[in-house]
Amino acid sequence: MDEPINPCNFLAGDVIEASTPYWSYEMLPGRIRKRMIDIKQSIFSKINPTIRSDQSSVSPVNNSLNLQPGEWVQVKSIDEIFKTLDEKKRYRGLYFMPEMQNFCGKKFRVFKKVERIKLETTGDVRKLKTPTVFLEGVYCNGDIHDRCDRACFHFWKEVWLTRTC
Repeated sequence: MDEPINPCNFLAGDVIEASTPYWSYEMLPGRIRKRMIDIKQSIFSKINPTIRSDQSSVSPVNNSLNLQPGEWVQVKSIDEIFKTLDEKKRYRGLYFMPEMQNFCGKKFRVFKKVERIKLETTGDVRKLKTPTVFLEGVYCNGDIHDRCDRACFHFWKEVWLTRTC
């Protein structure tokens, strides 16, 4: 005699563990993934206004210097910079790296304004909303990053700098 049909027989085949999602944001192309995450954050911020996406918990400082290449600047003290950072050590999304502390209080020339960056992970090109610059001779020595040899420029928000002569 035939066995009764069990409606749960589909579980007998390939079983997907509960911890494994059917899909994840990483499976999506870069632009679509970013848009989906932005939509998700927007929805959650409307449900709970205390959740903010990509905003510093510290009030933003509006003192755009409009720095140009060749101008001299002084990096503010570490205490002044820390006042602008949120709990994740970021100012408006940009992380203040530990290696950058070595340059506090010193004078440098502006090498270049940074207006757009390309993300290595996704290939997306993003426009920076707050004024950011590279400084001449100021780069990552890699000591904190497993002795990395890339010598990348540090990104400096203008709020962390003061114009000098």
